[in-house]
Amino acid sequence: MTDAAAAPRPWPLIRRRAALLLPALAAARPAAAAEGDYAFRVLRRGDAIGTHQVRFATRGIQRVATSELLIRPAVMGIVVYRYEHIYEEVTEAGRFVSVTSRLNRNGRIMEVRGHATADAVLLDGTAGPARLPPDAAPLSWWEMRRLGGHRPLFGTTTGRAFTLRWQAGRAAAGGPEFTCMGDVEAQVAFDANGRWVGLSAREDGNEIVYAPG
Repeated sequence: MTDAAAAPRPWPLIRRRAALLLPALAAARPAAAAEGDYAFRVLRRGDAIGTHQVRFATRGIQRVATSELLIRPAVMGIVVYRYEHIYEEVTEAGRFVSVTSRLNRNGRIMEVRGHATADAVLLDGTAGPARLPPDAAPLSWWEMRRLGGHRPLFGTTTGRAFTLRWQAGRAAAGGPEFTCMGDVEAQVAFDANGRWVGLSAREDGNEIVYAPG
């Protein structure tokens, strides 16, 4: 998941920021289509409990990725939990430019905004403001080149740097497979062309598995 095992700390929600955030997310629909999107079903103990879609578009020379993770398990047709995480990440020539994120976790709203400068990545999120090294980037599972421990990664629900340990291997689909431990416990797989093909993670003590959707 996007920040599978991260535990966000409370912070006072500033309504003015929310008003600014929603138009920013709505504007993330440029006209020109970019490379192939991703669509997964999210499974827990074999049952579908949600979806994760990532859509790509171009805005001038920038690539815009819009990630929408919706988890809504239901019992007898009644939704018993909501985890709705939508974020937009902008990159340019593979370099992180900015991120805008909004998470609704069972009614609790958490937001993160951040952008890269020449000498730092500046974030403002649920854990307060943070200044990270200039090569820091979000933990976005489809960005294979970020994984493996060679650069600092941060959570898009907390705006804080992760402490992670990594192991690399070969996935059944023919590409790399990365296992991370620490603030996030997950395993992510890619095919021989470098496309993201699967994820398993621990979330609230449960194992979550992504299946093609």
